[in-house]
Amino acid sequence: MKTIINALKITVFFLFVTFLVQCSDDTDNVPYVRPETAKESTHPNDVFLKKHMLTSYGTAVRWRWDDRFIKPTQKAVPIASKFVIPVTELVEYLWIGAYESQGKAGKKFIQELFPPELQYIGSYIYQKDGSMLLGYAEGGARITLLNLNSYDLTDRDWMTSPGGGVLATVHHEFSHIVHQNYGLPQGFKGITDYVGNGWLNINQEEALKLGAVRNYGALNEFEDFCEIISHFLVLPKDIFEEEFLIQEDCSELTDPNEVRNCQELNAGREKIAIKLNLIIKFYKDKFNLDLVAMRDELQKRIDYVVENNKIPNK
Repeated sequence: MKTIINALKITVFFLFVTFLVQCSDDTDNVPYVRPETAKESTHPNDVFLKKHMLTSYGTAVRWRWDDRFIKPTQKAVPIASKFVIPVTELVEYLWIGAYESQGKAGKKFIQELFPPELQYIGSYIYQKDGSMLLGYAEGGARITLLNLNSYDLTDRDWMTSPGGGVLATVHHEFSHIVHQNYGLPQGFKGITDYVGNGWLNINQEEALKLGAVRNYGALNEFEDFCEIISHFLVLPKDIFEEEFLIQEDCSELTDPNEVRNCQELNAGREKIAIKLNLIIKFYKDKFNLDLVAMRDELQKRIDYVVENNKIPNK
């Protein structure tokens, strides 16, 4: 699979100019004319992206609007040019940098699995049925980042809010590339009873009872895997643990319905704890990556960015 990813990166890096050779009845020799090659862009965004993404990681960033980015039935807004470099700096510091902070193992992980293409779009993608896409990964080759025109480093929710925050989205989508290449932790699939498209009809509390950190995680084991990783990494440690891991004391409750509800929520938290431990072991065994240490480092970086309204220089 690594070979496939490398091949995709090479494909994205080179631009081939093709020309058509036609047969003619004219027997006269025609002087050879070298075909024109595309000129390299000197736009500041493209110069920055080449240095920081294409040269460093073999990743092309698509920021100019192309109708092929979305389906005819979808609507979206292009990213404003002024946000391209700031968003890329965020990607470097709070996505790539979080993994690379874990030494050789983290750097190897990024070099192997970081997608060969990123796509920047200014808004969410709105669909005909009224729903909206928050971001998506395509076959391990491309991750699309949305809502980038709302760029605001002081807005922690814009970055980390589950179900829409740009960091929550990129760490979710990146986790899809992980399981697409390496599968899921052994035993992960059988813990939660997934509801398929029924996830649209359940609320947060009902999802938690199933052992999912968000209703979307109740769709299937793959979304569950990605949602747990994303929540674990981008939410503050105390908030994640209080909401999804710490058992609530049901002993003082007297109403039978309240007792049952409390016990069902605790059962769901226990399922999340089991799956999280499987994920942490999986990353350690497969990649020699300590997800707990990486979470702690990422939280320090998020705190710095929010408090100082800037990405620090490398």
